[in-house]
Amino acid sequence: MYRRIWAALLSLALALGTMPCARAADLLDEYDDLIRDSWYAQGVRYCLRHGLMNGYRNYGTHFYPDWRITRAQLATILWRMEEQPTIGLMMQYTDVAEGAWYAEAIRWATGMGLMSGYTALIFAPEEPLTREQLATVLWRYARYRNGTVASFPGACAVYEDADQIGSYAVEAMEWVSGMGILSGERWQQGKQWLRPQNGTTRAAAATILMRFCLDMGVYD
Repeated sequence: MYRRIWAALLSLALALGTMPCARAADLLDEYDDLIRDSWYAQGVRYCLRHGLMNGYRNYGTHFYPDWRITRAQLATILWRMEEQPTIGLMMQYTDVAEGAWYAEAIRWATGMGLMSGYTALIFAPEEPLTREQLATVLWRYARYRNGTVASFPGACAVYEDADQIGSYAVEAMEWVSGMGILSGERWQQGKQWLRPQNGTTRAAAATILMRFCLDMGVYD
């Protein structure tokens, strides 16, 4: 009898041991529109883990990886990297309400010279960022943190559309390209395109921010 009981217990243990394990928890699982094995998974996961980006809670929880990152969002991300400092400056922009979630971040980013308005009174917080604008802000922030950055003259020469980079953004685009923070697209007979005037999706921005942070030693 005891032998039958032990045999039954052993069979149960073996059965339990061969059952498939539940998938480990993943930050991406908190959002209805993120996919674990997508090209952006590592970058988005990194930004979520460090509290740099978050999602939207409307009819479920969404990250919206294909939406364009905005000027207010980037200002807030950099502000969070600096542990959300408060500076005593008046808000000069008429389109940035004092109670807005991004108000203090914009106040800080403009006060530190990382971003500027389109005019003295207009910041356009909801305006999407182009790739060259994103590169320029990151380049300024790198100099703000480190005092100086490496120079990569001619780093964008390999791209077919290098002549489309705005004059204000050339050095910044060379820097992000030389550092491997931002890369181009390869298509049409192997030619490479940088697309400096294109918008940047939130998924792409997360990947760029991860590379930036790792290169700058902001987070591990």
